[in-house]
Amino acid sequence: MNKIDSLLDILSKIYQVLVLVYNSKYHGDLVFDEDPQMDRQKVKDYLGISESTYKRKVKEGKLKPLKLPGGDKFYKSELLAEFKESKRRGRV
Repeated sequence: MNKIDSLLDILSKIYQVLVLVYNSKYHGDLVFDEDPQMDRQKVKDYLGISESTYKRKVKEGKLKPLKLPGGDKFYKSELLAEFKESKRRGRV
């Protein structure tokens, strides 16, 4: 079931990209409310965690970075559960 969820997540992201490309091509310079991307350091600051905690959460699968040239990237919306956990523990 995990593979199906991953596939659906990828298809959803592809759809979002296609919608953005279509809209920008046919509607000029519209400004879209995007989900901001965050790099590794911004995520650690946002969640109030250390480098070792970051690595552990990635290994456990709680954080799922996009592996891109220039380092790991995250969408802020995907960090909501971890942000709530950090807030509950008093980190932020």
